[in-house]
Amino acid sequence: MEPRTLAAYPFLKESAEFVRTRGPSLDELLKDIAYEEVRTAGVERVRSALEKGDIADPACRTERDCLGELLSYICARLVVSGAGNPQLIRRYALSEAKRAGRQMETEPLATVLEIAEELGLPASGRESGATLHFTHYMRYSAQLRAAEWKLINRRVDKGQVELTKAELCRVIEEFVKRRMEAELPLALPSDVKAVFEAQSCELRTAADARMRHLEPKEMGRIRVECFPPCMKQMLAMAQAGENVPHSGRFALVAFLHTLGSSSEEIMKLFSTSPDFQEDKTRYQVEHITGSTSGTKYTPPGCDTMKTYSLCYKPDHICKKEWLTHPLKYYKLKIKPLKGKGPESTGEKGEKQTADAKEADANNAAKPLDGTDAAKGGGQKK
Repeated sequence: MEPRTLAAYPFLKESAEFVRTRGPSLDELLKDIAYEEVRTAGVERVRSALEKGDIADPACRTERDCLGELLSYICARLVVSGAGNPQLIRRYALSEAKRAGRQMETEPLATVLEIAEELGLPASGRESGATLHFTHYMRYSAQLRAAEWKLINRRVDKGQVELTKAELCRVIEEFVKRRMEAELPLALPSDVKAVFEAQSCELRTAADARMRHLEPKEMGRIRVECFPPCMKQMLAMAQAGENVPHSGRFALVAFLHTLGSSSEEIMKLFSTSPDFQEDKTRYQVEHITGSTSGTKYTPPGCDTMKTYSLCYKPDHICKKEWLTHPLKYYKLKIKPLKGKGPESTGEKGEKQTADAKEADANNAAKPLDGTDAAKGGGQKK
């Protein structure tokens, strides 16, 4: 690949090889005054991801510019790793992936296929786009909850799912995001960590402060204080105008609707999101709630939430073996508030036996309309 292409996709093995053969040693990168600008660019790369949810596209005119872009990516990963903040890691990974997705949409299909192959996604070209084996498609399209991404709505031939170039780019984007989230934070030696210690600390503090502002607001008769941490986090993000992952939106919509929120109330919740499109959001909300499809969906269970990386800061209740569904958590927490029994959710002084708690929790898995939501994620009613 050309240096400009490598600079646009710094996560590729070929990009790493370009840096290894043309770039400085790690010690030079971290200490030499000649690379101070690159180190600053790496910090700003992370700051932009945190504050804007985006990273600027590369502006490379020369091979030296391309090398500098790749080195700033390395520095950014060191900064994020030094901070060690999960929110910052997710924000950074998403921003890098979104930038890569934008870049891929401008590339010829042959380049996109080459990127997919290098990442381990065996896509093949075809006249109108590409194909990808359904196992890979299912794994990386699972969070893309729009109806057109469902396998039943795709053309599949001998196990190969047909995709447009834009759709393949979106699947690769999701792959990149997940891989970065899994890789970070890196285990850094103390001397490497010390180079960006001040900047990492600053960004960690900023990420923590940002999270403190994401406090969920009450929603009428629904008791937000009884939400499990995962739903409370996503509700707070939506109310603060943050982008909630597609799988998170599905889970939150189904959860709120099961508790009694109307489609209109849920629509208002997402109206402040940066990528809000009323027609698409209305379609998705009304499809999930059954307003237009005639099929209602229950929220995903805890195992599914973990699979989609939506299990945020589980508390002591979440860690109970029998706590397998967000609805169990809500109904277990709200029970004493309704005067139906003693408080039973504290870590100390619990008044119920373990068996009684498990029985209550299992009963709590039933949604408020009496249907069974405990059997899995995203289940139809």
